[in-house]
Order: sequence, then C-alpha cells, then structure tokens
Amino acid sequence: MSRRYLITGGTSGIGGAVASHLTAAGHDVLVTGTSAASVDAALAAGIARLGAIADVADVAAVDAAFAQATTAFGGLDGVFANAGIDGEGKPAQDLDPAFFRRVLEVNTVGALIVAQAAYRTLERPGAIVINASVNAMRPEAHFADYNASKSAALALAKTLALEWSAEGLSIIGLCPGYFPSKMTNEWLTDPVTSRELLALIPAARFGRPEEISALVEFLLGPQASFLTGATITIDGGRNI
Repeated sequence: MSRRYLITGGTSGIGGAVASHLTAAGHDVLVTGTSAASVDAALAAGIARLGAIADVADVAAVDAAFAQATTAFGGLDGVFANAGIDGEGKPAQDLDPAFFRRVLEVNTVGALIVAQAAYRTLERPGAIVINASVNAMRPEAHFADYNASKSAALALAKTLALEWSAEGLSIIGLCPGYFPSKMTNEWLTDPVTSRELLALIPAARFGRPEEISALVEFLLGPQASFLTGATITIDGGRNI
C-alpha cells in the first residue's frame, strides 16, 4: 500500500538512502535539503518525488515543506526527522560554545520543530521516527556537542511518545551506528580511524544503506505502531 512521507535531510546519506528505498517501493516522498543544489541533485537522481529547501531550525521553512507535501500528496502518513550535523571533533575544553549551540539547534531543536509540524499535519494513525544516534546511548570522546544533542533528541522522542501516542501517533527514537554518509565519510575512509572504529563494533563492519532503509520503512508503517516510545538500535552491537 502506497504511503506518503516527508524526510528531512533526505538528499544524501541515511536520509537519501531511505528516501530512495521508499520511492522505489512506490511511496510518495518529499525530501528536504539545505541548498537548491542538493535538492535538485536528489530529485534528478530520482530518490524522491518532491524536494524542498529547509533548514530544520527554521520554523517557517519547515512549515512550508510540510504544506508542500500535504498539498501534493493529499496528506502525510509519516515523517523521518533525520536532518543533523556533526560536532567539532575536539576535546570538550576546546569546543566553541557558539558551534555547540548550532549543533543543538539543528539536531535537537530542529527535531522538535519537525515533530511539531508533524503533529499538526499527520493523518492518524501516523508515525514519526527521530534519528538520534548510538552516541545518545554510548557517548564518544571528543564529541560532547554531538553526543549531547543526540541524547536530547532521544529523550525528546520518548517524551513525545508519552504525550502523543494516545492520539494515534507512534514516535520512535532510532539510534544508528556508522553508515556511509557525507558526515561519516572522513572517518570511514581513513584507514587508521576506520580500524579503530571497527574494533568497537562487535559485528566488525559498518552498516549498509539497505539495512537502515528497510528498517525505517517498517518503523514508519502501520505494523510498527505499538513500538511507540521504543529506542531502536542498528549499530552492529556498538551500544553494548
């Protein structure tokens, strides 16, 4: 059965892989990106039916993307709040507070803004999957800004599940490990860093795009509604 989805940060990486998978499965998908170039490239590649330029920290831009999707699709059934940015990769004592605020603004406040738009827009029953990170459960040194933002995003998902589940919305916190993306490319392609990371993963490999794509499709679907409030890890055992 065809469904209607909006994916933030859906022009590349995990978001792009999920969008491509959902579109290939026959669903209607709108992806957001932060530039016209990234959105145009995603649409040219056929990963989604529609695209919108939106910084998730911008309420007006997010609302406009939701309005575009609901008008074109006749409604929305689910949202993958996926957009995020990385931390500075520095010891905590060297972090720039201004950049720390920006990480929180995108990864945490942005997730709230997207979830609020979804609350106002989604058909019931509906689903919201918030992309946190395994770092929300097992922090990584030199990423205090990213760790904090993703821990807060996971707590947000659980709180929204407490408040909204009885209204027919399923809210799930997704905690991926390392998957190929623009954000992780620097780490996964560096021989030394990749070996260090693989040593921390019981499965001894990084994730594959098709694995997380299939999982998100299930979590956004009607058969996963009783999973509301759950934390779903897909990290090769990194959280252990």
